[in-house]
Amino acid sequence: GYSASATFIKPDFLARDQSLTLGIAAIKNSLRAYDQQALTQRAILTRKLTPHWSVSYGLTGEQEQIYQEGVTRTYNLIGVPLQVKYDSTDNLFDPTHGIRATAMATPTYAVGGGGAMFVTAQMSASAYIDLSGGGRSVLAMRGLAGEIFGVANAFGVPPDQRFFAGGSGTVRGYRYQSLGPRFLDGNPTGGTGVSAGSIEFRQRIGEKYGFTTFIDAGQTSGRGAPFTSAWHAGAGVGVRYYTSIGPIRLDVAVPLNRTRGDDSFEVYIGIGQAF
Repeated sequence: GYSASATFIKPDFLARDQSLTLGIAAIKNSLRAYDQQALTQRAILTRKLTPHWSVSYGLTGEQEQIYQEGVTRTYNLIGVPLQVKYDSTDNLFDPTHGIRATAMATPTYAVGGGGAMFVTAQMSASAYIDLSGGGRSVLAMRGLAGEIFGVANAFGVPPDQRFFAGGSGTVRGYRYQSLGPRFLDGNPTGGTGVSAGSIEFRQRIGEKYGFTTFIDAGQTSGRGAPFTSAWHAGAGVGVRYYTSIGPIRLDVAVPLNRTRGDDSFEVYIGIGQAF
């Protein structure tokens, strides 16, 4: 798929340490879970409270058409995202020490079709320990948990608003969005609860290169809270090439408990550390 977006940021909007972000995006995705065409809009106000703490809130809109399992549905969504963030790390793309934590909740109203309303809540945190004192040997850990309130099961929420696990953002070694409940044909349904955790050792070699070893684990619940369905784990190694804007990463991971349709390994390429 692809996306095209434009963002306008106004620093010190109405007050110091307060910024306004306006954004619009056109999205077209063709995923195992669903096909999506969407137009999104957002207006977010971010207030920096201290050097480490910030809060943000605003309004989002989404008009989309989603095809899943032979059925096409149209959704019009209005969301009110609320977020509290703590960040004491030293670098956005390659942190070597500190803590980064976020708690967010988004009440969302589906215009039309009965006017359903649901609330998506998620907490995530990552910690970085500098083992060498110079940022060359780092132990990194992350965890996340999320739940959707106000619906009986995942089918009460548009597919793109559901939780999925699998891929570089949650559990490496598995395909993107592949973990959790599935339809009879093996495609993922998405869920109302998600939880995941990772531990990764990062070692720099010389000025430009480095390697990592890692273990990820996670799960998606078809209905109800996180931590309530089967867990899946993946392990792997990676190499890093460090540039002035952050490391270029290549990770190779294998699933430790393969499920139907899983590959024997997965490869991930990106800019910046995995978390």
